[in-house]
Amino acid sequence: MFTNVKDMNELFEIELQYAYDCENKLVEKGLPSMIGAAQSPELRSGLQQHLEETRRHVTRLEQVFNACKLTPKTKSNSVLSQIMDAAKDSASNISSPELRDAALIANGNMVEHYEIALYGTLSAWARQLGFTTAATALEDTLREEKAADAKLTQLANSSANARAARASS
Repeated sequence: MFTNVKDMNELFEIELQYAYDCENKLVEKGLPSMIGAAQSPELRSGLQQHLEETRRHVTRLEQVFNACKLTPKTKSNSVLSQIMDAAKDSASNISSPELRDAALIANGNMVEHYEIALYGTLSAWARQLGFTTAATALEDTLREEKAADAKLTQLANSSANARAARASS
């Protein structure tokens, strides 16, 4: 929660801390849980690849903090926690593996959409504040998050949604 934010630098730092919290939670719990709950080898593989990429996002964010002369730390991110709770519900309350995969993909898309909004904002603010190196790094992560979202959507449209629909009839 924001309290008495004084300037754009402070706002940027808070949102950067949210991003750092988000990526760390995904590495520690979110993505491993989704990988464990996924049925399809394609989905498991895609999530595993994104876990490796997310580990790099954590490192990249640490570099961004350093480039901006800030200390890397997290600020609890309730938005991501709510999305992760939805994924946990999908994993534990849907018995059909095909239907669960479709739900996990939807949850993954929600995470990616949040991250796309977050990194788009952070990169724009970094440029505005003159943090050119940080902006470039944040734009790299933004491109990767957009690509992850596209891969999930492609997997849903090419196979997972049809399998879920067949399993439901």
